[in-house]
Parts: sequence; C-alpha cells; structure tokens
Amino acid sequence: MTELVEKQSFNRGWRSYQLPGYLAGDVSAAFLSATLISPILTAIDRAVVENVSSTTRPLSIALKENILCTYRHPKRFFAAKPFFYMWTLYAVTYTTANSVNTLTTTFMDKSHEILAKSITFVVTCTVNVPLGVWKDIRFVQTFGGRPTPPPKGPVNTSPNSIKTSPPPQNPTKFPISVAATFLARDALTILGSFTLPPMLSHRIPIADPAAQMAAAQLLVPVLSQVVATPVHLLGLDLYSNPEKGERGQRVGRIRRGLLGTTAVRCARIVPAFGVGGIVNTGLREWFRGRVDGYGFPRRSDYNVHTD
Repeated sequence: MTELVEKQSFNRGWRSYQLPGYLAGDVSAAFLSATLISPILTAIDRAVVENVSSTTRPLSIALKENILCTYRHPKRFFAAKPFFYMWTLYAVTYTTANSVNTLTTTFMDKSHEILAKSITFVVTCTVNVPLGVWKDIRFVQTFGGRPTPPPKGPVNTSPNSIKTSPPPQNPTKFPISVAATFLARDALTILGSFTLPPMLSHRIPIADPAAQMAAAQLLVPVLSQVVATPVHLLGLDLYSNPEKGERGQRVGRIRRGLLGTTAVRCARIVPAFGVGGIVNTGLREWFRGRVDGYGFPRRSDYNVHTD
C-alpha cells in the first residue's frame, strides 16, 4: 500500500517539474497556430458578412477581393482591427484547450478520461463562445449594414446645411437574439472541433492512430458546419433585417445563400480547426519533446521503499 502511494506521489511530483515548460509550449503553439490561420479566416468572415448585407455583390467576388487584399496590402491588413479580433479569438481558444488538457492529464488519472475531456470541452466552450460572439459583433458592425431610413420631414438643402456635417450617432445596439444564435453556432462548432474528433477517430478505417486523429480533425469539424451554417445565417439576417416580417421571407433569404455559405464555412473550418488543430497538436508535441529533453528527474533518481 505504501509503495502504491509513493508511486502515485512520485508520478504527480515528476510531472509537476515539467508542468511550467508544458504550459509555455501550449501557449507558444497556440499563438503560432493562430497567427498561421487568422489571415485567411479574416478574409472569409468579412466576405460572408458583406455578402449577407449586400444583394448586389456576389460572395465569390467579395471573397476574392478580401483574400487578395491580404497579399497586396499586408502591412495594412495585419495592422487592422479585424485581424486582431480573429487572432485573439483563436489564440485564446487554443491556449485554453491546450492548457486545460495539460492540467487534466497531469493531475487526473486515466480512469477519469471522460471527465477530463468534459472539463476541457466546457472550459474551452466557456472561453471560445463569448470571444466568438464578440468577434462576430465587431465584424457585423464593421462590415455589415442595415438599410438607412430616409430622413423624416422636408430635406434642408440650404448651403449651411450642406457644409455642416451631421452629429455623430451612437452605434446600433446589438440584438440579444443575434447574440443567442451566435452562441448556439459556436457551441456546435466547438462540439464538432474539440470533443467529437477524439471520440470518432477510431471509426475511421486507417491503421495508423496518428493518421486517424488527423483525418478526424479535418473531417468532423467540416461536417459540423452543415448544421452550424444555417444558424450563422439566421444571426446575420436578424441583424441586417431586424424588422418582424413574414417568416417565409427570412427563410427564403437564408435558403438563397445557404449552399454557397455552407461551402465557404466548411472550407473555413479546414484552416480554423483542421489545419490549425493539426499544427497546434504538432507544435505541442514538439515543445513537449524539448521539455522532456532537458533532463528532469527520473524515477531512477528516487528511492521507493516498500513496507
């Protein structure tokens, strides 16, 4: 009995020596992965928002122009707030998922694997969903649009009125219904990106476990967008068309852009949680290997006594 307790104490104590290095690697992997995927994601999200708020600009044109802007004006693109919004979202999300996973695997036994995965999902979702809604609010307020109502009463065309600029207006209050749809969409995305791939990877007919996980990290998040995209379009339409019209009109607008937007968002998930997830996992393993190579105390350095 004493030997078992000492073994458990040794295992947790030995891991605690490596914990700061592991956590530093988790943060570094998250930041590098977010920097890699944020440019294309910023261009895609901007194009989708602009397409929903405009009936004259095709999605393909908006997407092409925004992607080209990334390469033609890199300094202006990376210094702009939209890139910062996107980078913050994924850097914090990856950091949270990595760190919570490291902490649970360090201080929890393997018999509690399901509980550890549940904790990782809940904490990651708690961080990602509000940040995702915050990012979408900023994108919609920046690139979306609502029809400007015509001025009430007679229009003053005197020279003084033309020269005088109108007073600044406060930004439109963001509807709770729109935020709620974004919350539901992000919950579906997190479920399909972090929780389901490890649970479904063994069902993929590939012999190599690493290849199974990589395939699951690419396929499952993409398929989750088939469910999440209609919710996303509903939120954008609720913002662009807040008036209470016929439900059929709203459904018609969503259905009209559903196919193209679903394809774009499925493609968007590949860098966001597919390629980004694979790069993040690979960098984590590389940093862990570096930490393990620094020669932390091993079991042979301890004297384990038995009674």
